[in-house]
Amino acid sequence: MKKKLLAILMTLVMTAGIFSGCGKSSETSGTGASAQGGTTALDETKTPAGAAKGFAGLPATDTVRGEVNQQKYPLTEEKVTLRLWAPIAESMGTLSDPNEGEFWQWYEELTNVHIEFILPPVGGTSDAFQLLFASDNMPDIVMAYADSCTYKRGEDAAIEDGYFVNICDHYDYCPNYVSWLNSNELTGKSAFTDMGNLYGFWGITKTMKDTVLTDRGLCIRQDFLDKVGMEVPRTYDEWTKVMRAFRDQLHIQAPFYTSSKGVDYGEFMAGFGTAPDFYQKDGKVCYGPLDDEYLEYLKFMRGWYEEGILDQDFATRQSWGVKADDDMQLNDKVGALIDYGSRLSDTYYIRGASNPDFYLVACEQPKKTLDSPDPTFRKPSTGEDSLAGTVWTVSADSKNVEIAMRWLDGFYARDIYLNSNYGIDSEKDVVWRLADDGDPYHRIGIYDFRYSNPDGLDSATVLGKYWTKNPPVKVEGAQIEQADDNKQAGYFLWTKYPASGYIPDRITQTTEEESELAGLYTDIETYVAECNVKFLLGQMSLDDYDSFRQTLKDMGIERCIELKQAALDRYNAR
Repeated sequence: MKKKLLAILMTLVMTAGIFSGCGKSSETSGTGASAQGGTTALDETKTPAGAAKGFAGLPATDTVRGEVNQQKYPLTEEKVTLRLWAPIAESMGTLSDPNEGEFWQWYEELTNVHIEFILPPVGGTSDAFQLLFASDNMPDIVMAYADSCTYKRGEDAAIEDGYFVNICDHYDYCPNYVSWLNSNELTGKSAFTDMGNLYGFWGITKTMKDTVLTDRGLCIRQDFLDKVGMEVPRTYDEWTKVMRAFRDQLHIQAPFYTSSKGVDYGEFMAGFGTAPDFYQKDGKVCYGPLDDEYLEYLKFMRGWYEEGILDQDFATRQSWGVKADDDMQLNDKVGALIDYGSRLSDTYYIRGASNPDFYLVACEQPKKTLDSPDPTFRKPSTGEDSLAGTVWTVSADSKNVEIAMRWLDGFYARDIYLNSNYGIDSEKDVVWRLADDGDPYHRIGIYDFRYSNPDGLDSATVLGKYWTKNPPVKVEGAQIEQADDNKQAGYFLWTKYPASGYIPDRITQTTEEESELAGLYTDIETYVAECNVKFLLGQMSLDDYDSFRQTLKDMGIERCIELKQAALDRYNAR
């Protein structure tokens, strides 16, 4: 009844336009971990009895990071169909259904579980996610991006309201997952909520040599640098000189490309000692736009705009912040930008750029001087807790909760996650090969196959046909080790400065806090984005910045900081 009332209310809210969105063989067997009983009720006035289910309540396991698959296959004697909601439509290439991919066919044969994929439309993921709660037809499994698709009342409430299973109640169904949570204290701590609940199966990044690398950062055209006889810039003054050379000598339309909001993810501004939004300094939550350093950064970028260094049409671009619009990037109109490591070197030429000399290299975060303090802020694609920002939740109404959980748990076993990241066993020496170190489990993707293959498939189609998009365990080396030396160097360069100023993604607000924060910050975020553009375009004077800051205070930004601080404090105390 409670879910029905909530569904009715959500439907009414959505209709009114108020509800805004987001957020090796089949014979392998083993024994499961012991079950944990009980349920956790949501009562934020006291610590619930179930809080012990948090990291400290994980059952012990002898298996490390799924090295031995503890599931037994097939999972069911009679074939079962599970419905899986997954926002991957933009990554399908020419495939019409993920089941056309080899991995999914192989996994279905292994498990005897068929997956009916539900793919929300591109661009409408957030709203489509929220609509799931306004219906009585929740899919068995929901895969979501944790930073853009979240239940409005929070993770604990999504469990208490009866939508998703609390994984704490079913550890015996997911022993491989438990082995990963036990393997790293930060991973385990981050996976749970402050109430000690386990919302879902969190995506985990298996890192290279125990080093967590970021997969995106500042990039610059090395072929352009060669033409103007300059080195990769390291300070803001050096950046200005290089950008001017690109403009004056090469006539590049947009020497520096940024997102339509005028501010990137923080890589370029961190050297000023600030950040695009919330960040932490010595455990204290701060808000970038309130800083004098933020004003200093805007003045710097305003100067670039006046000089024609910053893309003159940045405010109208369709870019969402990582990679430029294809027309700009493929036709020598961009000198530098934020981009992914997989697009370094000559990747853009392979994908259709007009200039055969196209070569992209990584840049470290700039500083005011080489002796200045190192930047402390960047948005890591994977933090020290190794969580990858994706989560698979299981519907509490599913008629096949155990099968759904065991099916998901398989992805945390080495024999499964290797196939999902590199391609199935039969594709050895076609799409993957073994490394030269003699480790029978150390695979290297044959990277060129993604861009140059006998069937002439585009890279997105190759990804869907032979691999999987963001599997629960994402092997970092699958992308990095198969890359050329320049690309590999880029990942390590972007990770040069620790992201100590970044607030962990896995801080969680209470239901009341979440509601209050959303009510305040939605308008603040919109206001800041609009003003950033106006300041850079000269439509608002930077002399009026104090008035801008006062407006932020009047809108409740200081209360937002208090709410974020409370969540950060609870996270640090887990």
